Amino acid sequence: MARKLPYVGAFLSAVFLLSGCGLFGPKDVSSPQQMDPPQLTPPSAATSEKVTAPQTGSEQKANKAVKVQKLYVLDADGYVVPWALQLPHSEGKGSAKQVLGYMVQGGEGEKLLPQGFKAVLPSGTKVLGITIKNGIATVDFSQEFKKYKAEDEQKILDAVTWAMTEFDTVKEVNIRINGHPLDAMPVKGTPVSHLSRETGINVEVAEGVKPGSAMAVTVYFQGQVNDKLTYFVPVTRYVPKTDNRGLAAMKELIQGPKQHSQLFSPLLQANVLSVKQQKDTVLVNFDNKLLSYNQGQASPDAMESVVLSLIENSGAKKVQVMVDGKKNVKAGTIDYSKPVSRTMVEQAQKY
Repeated sequence: MARKLPYVGAFLSAVFLLSGCGLFGPKDVSSPQQMDPPQLTPPSAATSEKVTAPQTGSEQKANKAVKVQKLYVLDADGYVVPWALQLPHSEGKGSAKQVLGYMVQGGEGEKLLPQGFKAVLPSGTKVLGITIKNGIATVDFSQEFKKYKAEDEQKILDAVTWAMTEFDTVKEVNIRINGHPLDAMPVKGTPVSHLSRETGINVEVAEGVKPGSAMAVTVYFQGQVNDKLTYFVPVTRYVPKTDNRGLAAMKELIQGPKQHSQLFSPLLQANVLSVKQQKDTVLVNFDNKLLSYNQGQASPDAMESVVLSLIENSGAKKVQVMVDGKKNVKAGTIDYSKPVSRTMVEQAQKY
């Protein structure tokens, strides 16, 4: 589960009251796992729909039968994680409603998850409707949505918020129950108005970080199902404020997960030299240790983690990766000598 420090709730409240800062920051981690992480094939959790050539006739009809969607579910350690599944094809708001429906405990979606993973929405919950207007998705749940354990309240909010904001048309989420607006969750009273990704996911707080002088970065570590399957886990860390959020994110990614975590970072063998943004592209520069993975190439897992983390923290559309100022990076099937998007790195993965 998200291994929050005991004072996280009070700390977060103080941060919002004193600074109003966004939620993307690090923590002090002297990770005991400064060894190379297992080199595994990234899972469906980090993938999305594959690119295919234009097709006609029966091929088009067959492809429309399913669509890859990201659900947000709980892994074996209780982290809220994205997991991509092929679901029956649906369009628009129907697709968003379908995703939430597959995130209900005991439902069809849970049967498709790896062993140890589970759905997050309370058993019996129904999605009565979804409206999307001006970037705000209003989700109407049935009464069963109220029936959950106190320790699951934030996980439910994280999962709903991040699942809905996977859709390009959604930036914020509001919740209703049987048509009635919900201002606070029914068990612990967490506020639920205008939920967005800026409230983070799997939140951690770095040691020594003080309210009013903190910001947060969301970085993508990896978890492991078995010796052949890994997946990406977004973790939001509060860290001391800096004017370069992207650089802070890369330093946290290299630093790795907190002590005793079951997660690992695929980017331990590199030093970040600089991060800057030019319009819709983030430029990140590493030293040549980045290319020590395989005959002068970078690790595909490390590169995907870098791209996911930088785009999450910057709002940029693409990432340009360099080594010692040169655009000569390759990893797996992707040529990183040119800017790459999140979709490009996710679609390169195999199911």
